[in-house]
Amino acid sequence: MTTSTLTDSQRQQLRAQLEQRKEQLLQQLDAVQRDTLDVAKATSQGDAEEPGSPRDQANSMAASMVRDAEAARDHAELVAVRAALERMGDGSYGECLDCGKSVGVPRLLAQPSALRCIACQSKLEARGHR
Repeated sequence: MTTSTLTDSQRQQLRAQLEQRKEQLLQQLDAVQRDTLDVAKATSQGDAEEPGSPRDQANSMAASMVRDAEAARDHAELVAVRAALERMGDGSYGECLDCGKSVGVPRLLAQPSALRCIACQSKLEARGHR
């Protein structure tokens, strides 16, 4: 599928969705980075709170791991969104990465950064990949 399969209105809608999601992800990642820098600064200046009980330490470590996992997920999504915007620019947006057929307008409307048609994505996931 080339971008000509999409109507101008759909293309504009999808571009707006991708741009909006890109900005949301950038803001979320910026907030995580600021929080991480604040903690590092407090630790280096000796302003960090006392470790507390082992339970508090475990909860803090778990919260930190969750935050890091969320940031990694957001970064991966940001990469996918930016790649989709690049594909819009080069005319390959909406072409399945694997088979070259149309990803499908309904799929793009649901998942604007989709790389594959449903059949190819299903095959990939059946093999244990995402």
